[in-house]
Amino acid sequence: MAFIRLYGLLERTYFNLTRVRALPAWLAYTLADSRDAQLSYEELLAMRERYPTTPKPSDRELHRHQEKWARRVEQIARAGSCQQVLEVGCGWGFAALYLHRAGINIAANDLVDIRAPQVRESGLPFSTGDACTQLPYPDGSFDLVFSINSLEHFDRPAAAVDEMLRVLRPGGLLYLTFDPLYYSPWGLHASRRLGMPYPQILFSEETIQRFVDEYQDEIASTYSPGSDTTKIGPYLNRCSLQHYRQIFRERRHILRMLTYTERRSYDGLHMIRRYAPILKAQSPSFEDLIVSGIKLLGKKQAV
Repeated sequence: MAFIRLYGLLERTYFNLTRVRALPAWLAYTLADSRDAQLSYEELLAMRERYPTTPKPSDRELHRHQEKWARRVEQIARAGSCQQVLEVGCGWGFAALYLHRAGINIAANDLVDIRAPQVRESGLPFSTGDACTQLPYPDGSFDLVFSINSLEHFDRPAAAVDEMLRVLRPGGLLYLTFDPLYYSPWGLHASRRLGMPYPQILFSEETIQRFVDEYQDEIASTYSPGSDTTKIGPYLNRCSLQHYRQIFRERRHILRMLTYTERRSYDGLHMIRRYAPILKAQSPSFEDLIVSGIKLLGKKQAV
């Protein structure tokens, strides 16, 4: 556990040291006069030609990405002698499958069942249930609860955190990592369809929906299996960075932070400088534009 906390400290130090890169964009944002008018549909199409989209990942790449996080969870589970583990928002289930095969006693949960065939056939315990309402487990059932890139999709993230804490035993560990946040450069979760940073802020919902409607056949292959191809991307709660900070601040009496890191992305600094008036009007703060994700490890306190 000491190694994990040291890693978190080094990661936070790195992100803090790189903040100097954002100073010119911060200055442009700070001095700008807010302008509510967003960019037009014609500007969206022109910008789409200039910015290449992100290629759709292969199944192998998806596996590697999930296994990267699963290995981190395995380190935490073994360092904390965690006997019972739960993943909330497991999606296709590749991370849970890796841990299952590594000998971790793990259960997985999601709102709906979209598990990959090999996960279904593995015998890994699985349940459906809304983490924002009630997880289908008794109080204190698990030694470690984790969630990977899901909290930004929960409509009530505070309620989801409370449910994860409920099913966690006192002294148990909560590990959360979620990225990208809504106001960050890739917060729309649609970089396979729109390759420019901040499309969710620079263009109105109506403008983006018009693009989806008119180019539906062309972009259909960019979606993941089971996705709603009539929308630009998945459901997002659109919570601000301050809202997430408040969630964890209000639970300090029950959740002691062992590590807490806010990851930053500087992919859109040139856009901030160019479109500062729009971004200032449409975003809660400059920090919202550059903090792309949150990662934390906490221990549940006895109350």
